[in-house]
Amino acid sequence: MFNIIMARNSICRVLLVWITTFVYLFGITLAEPVQYCKFGYKGKEGNGDVDFCMAVAMHENHSSNAYDMYLSMTVTRGSDLGWTAIGTGSVMAGSLMTIVYGEPLTGEPPVVSIRTAAAHHQPKLITKGQAGGADFRVLRAEWRAIKEDGTPATLSSSSYAYVAEVSLVCYSCNLWPAKGRGSSKISATATSLPWIWAWNEDQEISSLSDDAHLNGHRHRRGNGGWGEFYVDMSRSLDTAENPPPVPSIQSGVRTLGTSDTPISRNTNFTLFSNGTIHGVLMGMAFLVIFPLGVLAMRSQSSKSFKYHWIIQLIASLCTGAGAIVGIVMSHGSFNSPHQVAGLLVSGVLGLQAFLGWRHHVIFVRVRQRTWISHAHIWAGRLIMIVGWANFLSGMLFVATGPFWVILVSAIIVGEIVGLTFWVWSCNRHKSRKSTLEASDPHVTWQQERDGEYFTVGEDEETEMNELGDHDKHESSPYDPMLPRHGSR
Repeated sequence: MFNIIMARNSICRVLLVWITTFVYLFGITLAEPVQYCKFGYKGKEGNGDVDFCMAVAMHENHSSNAYDMYLSMTVTRGSDLGWTAIGTGSVMAGSLMTIVYGEPLTGEPPVVSIRTAAAHHQPKLITKGQAGGADFRVLRAEWRAIKEDGTPATLSSSSYAYVAEVSLVCYSCNLWPAKGRGSSKISATATSLPWIWAWNEDQEISSLSDDAHLNGHRHRRGNGGWGEFYVDMSRSLDTAENPPPVPSIQSGVRTLGTSDTPISRNTNFTLFSNGTIHGVLMGMAFLVIFPLGVLAMRSQSSKSFKYHWIIQLIASLCTGAGAIVGIVMSHGSFNSPHQVAGLLVSGVLGLQAFLGWRHHVIFVRVRQRTWISHAHIWAGRLIMIVGWANFLSGMLFVATGPFWVILVSAIIVGEIVGLTFWVWSCNRHKSRKSTLEASDPHVTWQQERDGEYFTVGEDEETEMNELGDHDKHESSPYDPMLPRHGSR
């Protein structure tokens, strides 16, 4: 009875560790900054349009019981003329605006002016009383120059383009009052929050202060002067205790969790798109094939080791192919946690295969697990956990509906419970068998068993069955049915 209670306590602890680790890593990869860009710059001699990018991340601040908004913005231009602005809501009235302007060659950073407007009039600096409890801090503002191919250059009048790089934080941003007809409150859970943008390309701003007078933009909608877009704020929500890093702008990505039109969760499914192929390959690997490899290793079959490595090889090939598709989709930019975690898992699989092979070779020789064995086991566990969490974050990355995210989460938790119970049952069966053999006076030595839980590694008993007859001659000190040298 005592042994049964201890075994139950052990399996409960293992399940708790697995599920807690999975939830933690899923929480890390869950929040993905959203991004919206307009690529209109055509060089100093070209008749270009507005060119800016914005990325936003929301953070649940447990100390203030409010939501903070971290915003990054880049503005590309060829002179010191004009200004570029983005703002929350679908109209100017009550919008929280970030306006960027300045002169790149003066040595002064770009001006970041936080304003609002009561109607379609000149925006004014936000006062503390207007903020409604929100607080704004500019974290970074600087100019950089680029060449025509996008590589960095020295700031000079001959530079192809100047880029203003800005980042700021709006503490307790959900308290922004958004007064005005048609304005929108800043919600961390909104899936299609409207934003607006506007620009002026020819105003010569004489005073580089944050309250400088700004001429109006063109009234033609589109690249002519203003426009709107929609942001899935919930996608960027981070609930971790520590605040997230300021979101980075992913080069060449126009929309990420954003759209020119209102966002619908019911996105169209394209069978042969890169995203679908990437998701199917990773789903097959981590939801189906890798777990089957664990079952095969503990199947008690005489060929379980062979089944294990064949199945794991297939899963690794699927992961590698999925990673290649993901790299193609990324266009050389790897700034999100989902991308980084995916690259790490794919890279570690090669090391994991080597550790598994070395474990098998050494175990056949010494008949017990070594540090390589345990490294293989723990690497396998970590790969499975990160792979599961990253698959879910990928579903969120492409705005998969909540039903499918919950369904896949339930499948993963079910696999954790099922596989843990399966391995525990196998270990218990082996332990009972070992006890019976130990009570037999004709058996003088038993193979060592260490009863690992959820062992994504080699099974000692089945590995012995993989040995050829030439390894089991009567003088072999490693035959499990013969005594070790020097034993009695």
